[in-house]
Amino acid sequence: MSSIRSFLIVAIGLLVLSPASPSSAQKFYPDDPLVEEPPPFPTLDPETRALSDVLEFFTHTMGAPGERHPERGVIPAGGVNTLGEVLDGPWYVNRHGRVRMTQEELRRGPGNETPPSMDAAWQALTVKPYGVRPGILMADSKRELYLLRFDPPDNLEMATGAEMVASRFFHALGYFVPENYLVYFERDQLVADASGEAVSPMGKKRDLVEEDIDNFLRNWARDPDRGYRAVATHLSDEWQGLLGPYQVYGVRSDDPNDIVPHEHRRDLRGLSVFSAWLNHSYMSATNTLDVVVRENDVPFIRHYLIDFTITLGSAGERAKDAREGNELAYNRGSTFKNIAGMGIWSPRWMRARYPKYPSVGHFEYNTFEPERWITNYELAPFANRLPDDTFWAAKQVTAFTDEDIAAIVSTGEYSNPEAEAWIVKCLIERRDKIVKTYLPEVLPLDSIKIENDELTFDDLAVRNGLTSSRTYSVHWSAFDNEAETHRQIGIPRTSFELPPILEKTEQGQYVAARIVGDDPPKSTTVFLRKNGADLEVVGIDRGWEGKLLANASIDIDIGTSRYVDLEPKQKDLFEPYAADYNERTGRDLDTQEYFDSLAISERTTFDAVTHALMGSNLTDEAGNSLGTAFDLIAGLDRIAGQYYGRSGDQQFRLYVNLVPEARETLEKSREFFLGHENTVYHVGFPASFRQEGKVPNIQFSVSEDDSKADIDVDYRSSKMPQAMWNGHLTSANSDVRAGDNHQRHNVRWGGFVDWWRGIFGKVPEHESKGQRALIYQELPEAPTPLPPDRSRGAQITEVQEAVQEFLTDWLVRGKVDEALAFMSESALACVDTDDDARDEMLRGDQARELLREGMEGIVDRLGDRDNLTEAIDVVLTWDPTDRPIVHPFQEDFSLFEMTDEEASLYLCDRTETGREAAPGPQYGTYYGALFRFKLDGGAVLGLLWAQENGNWRLVSYEVFEQ
Repeated sequence: MSSIRSFLIVAIGLLVLSPASPSSAQKFYPDDPLVEEPPPFPTLDPETRALSDVLEFFTHTMGAPGERHPERGVIPAGGVNTLGEVLDGPWYVNRHGRVRMTQEELRRGPGNETPPSMDAAWQALTVKPYGVRPGILMADSKRELYLLRFDPPDNLEMATGAEMVASRFFHALGYFVPENYLVYFERDQLVADASGEAVSPMGKKRDLVEEDIDNFLRNWARDPDRGYRAVATHLSDEWQGLLGPYQVYGVRSDDPNDIVPHEHRRDLRGLSVFSAWLNHSYMSATNTLDVVVRENDVPFIRHYLIDFTITLGSAGERAKDAREGNELAYNRGSTFKNIAGMGIWSPRWMRARYPKYPSVGHFEYNTFEPERWITNYELAPFANRLPDDTFWAAKQVTAFTDEDIAAIVSTGEYSNPEAEAWIVKCLIERRDKIVKTYLPEVLPLDSIKIENDELTFDDLAVRNGLTSSRTYSVHWSAFDNEAETHRQIGIPRTSFELPPILEKTEQGQYVAARIVGDDPPKSTTVFLRKNGADLEVVGIDRGWEGKLLANASIDIDIGTSRYVDLEPKQKDLFEPYAADYNERTGRDLDTQEYFDSLAISERTTFDAVTHALMGSNLTDEAGNSLGTAFDLIAGLDRIAGQYYGRSGDQQFRLYVNLVPEARETLEKSREFFLGHENTVYHVGFPASFRQEGKVPNIQFSVSEDDSKADIDVDYRSSKMPQAMWNGHLTSANSDVRAGDNHQRHNVRWGGFVDWWRGIFGKVPEHESKGQRALIYQELPEAPTPLPPDRSRGAQITEVQEAVQEFLTDWLVRGKVDEALAFMSESALACVDTDDDARDEMLRGDQARELLREGMEGIVDRLGDRDNLTEAIDVVLTWDPTDRPIVHPFQEDFSLFEMTDEEASLYLCDRTETGREAAPGPQYGTYYGALFRFKLDGGAVLGLLWAQENGNWRLVSYEVFEQ
């Protein structure tokens, strides 16, 4: 973990990249609208990762990972500026949609200056004939590296042409893609490198011999006149590290610049439209690549899309099936319809006709329906797309003229002109269907500006012939940027001349023009700011029928100011924070005004955490005073209240700068102890110092360089066994403000009792059905079929069967004693038994009896459940060293092979001593299972399994905080 991943990074990023937070107390800042993301922060020591195509398929087919829209309201896209445009940065760069590229630039794509040199034989470094992406890694005479991929025997030009064409479209659309070159060569162009490797069907490597190259090439198409045709993907010298794919939901914990959850990024939501256009039905996380690059001597991660041999009509090693792009790979409903219809009923796409062009595969436009088009399994950002996301994407598609499309398709170098013409025609027709589908979902006004004292714009629906010229009305208002309120100016007008009263607008003031066409729910609101003698466009909001934004922070207006009653120390800490806000925004609020402008979740968080810090005295082992926990704070970085789109470890806490001796003081203090390193939650602050004694307690999560910390008041999970059904409070329910915390924990600090209700009035409950759905909303699940009940003591050979039998005996059949027969006689547990901050270690009978209590309590609270799917939810492992195991019950629990080092955490080893001396990750002994109980407050339970005398046994368990 890099020490630079401080909260300052997140604070700046939130300001720029995310929907305005409640604390902003204003909609626009002086530098809006931004065009580029801020310069990236250094990304130090990021970890590589690997994702399994199979596991990704099951994860997305059987579940709905990522944050989805809540029951009431929608979460707007992030990674955009105030105009709704995606910012240039490491994810995306506006190209053809902003400034038209020439046809030569379109054909060139990401580059055409480093094709493989043909002046000497290529050295084959790796030959991989099996798996999802077979190919050859080779080096040319200049030691440039390339990955060669080929066409299937019956479809010469299909996969390689699709790669060339689609990669150039995605580049022009704004994404980062690798350089691709078409090459033809004869067998003698490739020779086995002395250090080359061949990869077996099981992924094993051995020394490469010439016969491996012969056997590989035998399975791919060859042009009788020009030799083998391949697409050579250049592995650029600029790539300083290949990190593997990125997930399409969540954020990278080791990337300080990655702060917008991927499922809410507009460039990834809009990617659904581009994928439909180019028939990228295989789009998934495994078709992405994170790469470390360096610019201005700063290393950071750039995010790529890769492998387009599976676009257009190609599935890589074969032509696409008619289903692909039209139906999920696994769709129970459609399968049942087809069976019940006995072949009489069939969807329209099943009756599609494809010209017999082997170089094209299966690609057409007649049955294409953009809104129904779908990838092989649903992706979170695609499911989250909103009308303004698809409008943004459709607008990019309209930038490609017929001539542009023909120019890009020509890079596929198809030998049959009719085949090339067919691809061009399909892309033109599919483009037009996309435009007809998505532009009318909003009032599609673009190129909005002020010219000659008149508001002008381009109606894309009119320009593209979707409707005749129409009349509009404009509603002018004065806009209060701080309160985000409108005051109407005059009556609605049909003229777009600026009202005369706007001449009196003062410097820096804002006005708004809401434009309505013939469908009133669809409107475009344009925000203007006075800059010198002119009004400039600084923001655009688009409305559509039924649009309701999810509440970013559940708040109430208390009508009074708490600031005057803060202690002097609290005010001294807050004053520089307010001054910094004024400097960044150009405003002139006094400290009390700024405090009162914060959301109540931020005011309560500041008050609660600082109150706890002031009330926590620190002493060394001899009893000498070390001051208070508050004295460790040098300055305030940010107050994190309650927001949607943020995990619990990013809410209800203070991010601070520490005094130089803070860590040393915490280590000396009898009141705090150093827990095991936290690389899952509290991102960027791995050192976890917890306060001793009963909860609630303070937690300091300290950065690697000891200069910063994330501080929260931690209402830790209740003591076992209650922790299993009354787990750590979710981010939807503030640790500071939630439920009956003031009754259960009213002796920790003097004056802490129910302080928020006395000061701020009654705070609404947050564990409502709708709010839970905001964080955990999932699609209905099909139950996993259960195998027959095995007799007690039956021999079970597979670990997944043992875990399933244990869980089913317990949670479905209610046979706790029979389930406990799987528990090792020497089992361990690392759990909190007395509700203090530390875990205790239990052995043998103690661990068994405590688990029995928890198991019986869970059975009572769950009631009758017919299957595991109704009782538990899968939780994926977070450790990159764990090896996921694909198994039939993986929508209910995850299973993974663990290193001995990782397993030691389950075995109550919280120390780091001696571990680095191990020769490397040791596998084969321990297997972990993770799941969450389907109960309000249900915990995450981790089970550690190993074999004893040939039988699978539960050797340890642990309840995890969330």
